Amino acid sequence: MAILKVKNLNKNFGKVKAVQDVTFEATEGKVLSLLGPSGCGKTTTLRCIAGFENPDSGEIYLDDRKITYVPPEKRGIGMIFQNYALWPHMTVYGNLAFGLQIRKVPKDEITKKIKK
Repeated sequence: MAILKVKNLNKNFGKVKAVQDVTFEATEGKVLSLLGPSGCGKTTTLRCIAGFENPDSGEIYLDDRKITYVPPEKRGIGMIFQNYALWPHMTVYGNLAFGLQIRKVPKDEITKKIKK
């Protein structure tokens, strides 16, 4: 069963078609890689999945729940960017802990998860 579904995703920046009709499914326990040359839309696709960009059209589902326009903090997912520091002014620990803190995970549990 697919835990992530991306259907007919499109994102333009002006006249530039950054993502054009992308469709795929990711299933639990499997590794999924987005491969392609620089500028082909990999990062923009991931940003749409994370909620940092809104697609112009298409749909994104997580466990059959449509999350296309759900804010990032309400999606219940975590991700690591190519650069560890989403917030460069914070430590590695701070960057990793941030999402858990937003979800109000107890401090001792956050420390345990990050040290793991």
